Amino acid sequence: MKKITFLLFTFLLIISKITAQDSKIKFGIQGGLNYSSFRGYDSFVDDNPGFAYVFGVSLQHQIQDNLSIKVDLNYERKTQNSKGVVEILNPNVPTEPMEGTYRFKTTSYLNYIVLPIMLKFSFSSDKSFYINGGPYLGYLLKSGIKSKSNIPGVINADDEDTDRKKSLDFGLSAGIGKEFKLDANHQIYIELRDNLGLENISKTEVINNGTIKTNSVNLLVGFTFN
Repeated sequence: MKKITFLLFTFLLIISKITAQDSKIKFGIQGGLNYSSFRGYDSFVDDNPGFAYVFGVSLQHQIQDNLSIKVDLNYERKTQNSKGVVEILNPNVPTEPMEGTYRFKTTSYLNYIVLPIMLKFSFSSDKSFYINGGPYLGYLLKSGIKSKSNIPGVINADDEDTDRKKSLDFGLSAGIGKEFKLDANHQIYIELRDNLGLENISKTEVINNGTIKTNSVNLLVGFTFN
């Protein structure tokens, strides 16, 4: 987390210097909720999207009156929840759990630094509504699986599996949002953005020749100034 903070702070200092020299450039900070899931494979358990968080900084350069290029640098946590049951019949080993049906739940997580590069088009009479879209690149910091169960003697665990995932992910981002002007140089905005991963992020073989690809929806709230 210290490395992430240092990276975002360095980006903030560089962009702040740039914004002081160019009125067409806006700097921003943003954060919000992340709703994510993984796709591309057959699952034998009940998989459900998970809620997590996203935060970061942004740089926006105005190209035309209603067209800009926007670059973000975000820390994004992507999660998915799975649950199911396991049945134990006639254990022969004294140290094994008692016969019965037990529940378990796992949370798979991936922590990324994400760099979206998007074109932003403003519309409506006051140009407060906008759409944006473009590619993104994600760098994996850590991944793992947290597990819980009611099986007697089984300890809840957090198993890291970063070495079984690819370091880079890429895909497409697209969003729609609205800006609220505070004064001539300051705005706040709210945006709904979808990030569709196109890369198989698994280094190991996936069951039935499947793939593991990410998908996340961000609800962002941000503040910009120039």
